[in-house]
Amino acid sequence: MELLPLATALFLGFIHALEADHLAAVSAFAVQQPQLRAAARFGLKWAAGHGLAVIVAGTALVLLQLHLPDSASHYAERVVGVTLLALGLWTIRGATQLHAHEHRHADGTVHNHVHGHHFGPGHEHGHAATAVGALHGLAGAAPAVALVPLVAGGEVWAAPLGLVLFAIGTAAAMLLYSLIAGWAAGRAAGRSVVLARSVAVVTGTMTVAIGCVWLFG
Repeated sequence: MELLPLATALFLGFIHALEADHLAAVSAFAVQQPQLRAAARFGLKWAAGHGLAVIVAGTALVLLQLHLPDSASHYAERVVGVTLLALGLWTIRGATQLHAHEHRHADGTVHNHVHGHHFGPGHEHGHAATAVGALHGLAGAAPAVALVPLVAGGEVWAAPLGLVLFAIGTAAAMLLYSLIAGWAAGRAAGRSVVLARSVAVVTGTMTVAIGCVWLFG
């Protein structure tokens, strides 16, 4: 098997992750716990749900030689739109629950740590990020399958490999983006709680707007 088709699958997965609805979803989680590590976890959990859905659904479509009608994609887009609407409204509501807590280090230095009260210890809504990622993956399974002939070259056994590489590319891009989003949200939170809340409200509003586009566009 040639390397170029494999690299193409990785690249297309990377580009796929940077679609507006994907970035909005991960951003909505990141701004409610503005820390670099937390944002990375949300990004990876979203990517895990997305990748698993693409691999399982895509492989099933290829092996069973099924072709989804265009109406299926339209319905999937509507479901994604409703999900983004709900996620955006939840983010706006969560902005009011962002609070600063003072943390003192062993060396005596003190810094403010901002997080939402509904993101308590051990309850970071990572499962929600995974579920949203899986939903996005199901909506994008059919387009992902379209690249299978390019990677597999007519070999059915190679189809899952192409989807796995696509999922890996998506995960890499989302990890990179979530690190950037977490860094930016953390910088805002380090300046003031008011700024952190403002960033969360703007992010939530944009998520609602993107959801409307998917739902009514």
